[in-house]
Amino acid sequence: MAAGTTMIRRSAVAWATWAMLVASIALASAGCFLAPSPPPRSDLAAAVSGPAPYVEDCQACHAAPIGAHYAQSLHTAKGIRCGQCHTPGGHPNFTQPVGDGKCGGCHLPQYQQTLASEHFARREQRALRDDQAARATLRRDGFTVAAAGGRRFAGDSSSGGLGGRLCAACHYDEHRLGLGAVQRADFCAGCHAGREGHFPSSAPGSTNRCVQCHVRVGQTVSGQVVNTHRFAKPGAEGVGR
Repeated sequence: MAAGTTMIRRSAVAWATWAMLVASIALASAGCFLAPSPPPRSDLAAAVSGPAPYVEDCQACHAAPIGAHYAQSLHTAKGIRCGQCHTPGGHPNFTQPVGDGKCGGCHLPQYQQTLASEHFARREQRALRDDQAARATLRRDGFTVAAAGGRRFAGDSSSGGLGGRLCAACHYDEHRLGLGAVQRADFCAGCHAGREGHFPSSAPGSTNRCVQCHVRVGQTVSGQVVNTHRFAKPGAEGVGR
């Protein structure tokens, strides 16, 4: 009799425990559907307001020929992006065309040498920054302009005393930005005509022989070539222009 009573009590306790568990699960499930949704956060809109972030996707519109040419440049290999040189403004016009100072941000020694050159001192000052047509013409003419005694590199009069386009004039090469343009045999002759008999060396005709004397200033004890962007006369690199 006692054993039967104990079994009944255990069954009752087990049933009660199971019933409470089922009830808890049911209430929790009902709460998921009955609890009101939280109101939308008012600060989410403020978090995304303001100017849109600059996302570079120049290839979408400039894949050819600009993107294809730029892909051949050393800048691309080093991970330099378009927006690091071009400052986007009212696209597709750029409010800050690339000048010598922009190049000098990464190439400071070459920039300082260029500022000390006769090319920079004799540059022709033109109003370029706000004249898109003038900039297009300048680019088409190899970044040089007609002046007294021949052609000269151009400077931007609105950029003050440091305004210039000398870096682009020698290295632009349709966005390849390398040595290809300045190494052409006729590169310097475009402004310095009539100097063909001036070269004592017999370099191949496809090479710009001017740079052998007016850019190269020597070499280190280990044989490393030392160049200058001053384009000085041989032996006069350290005495003025």
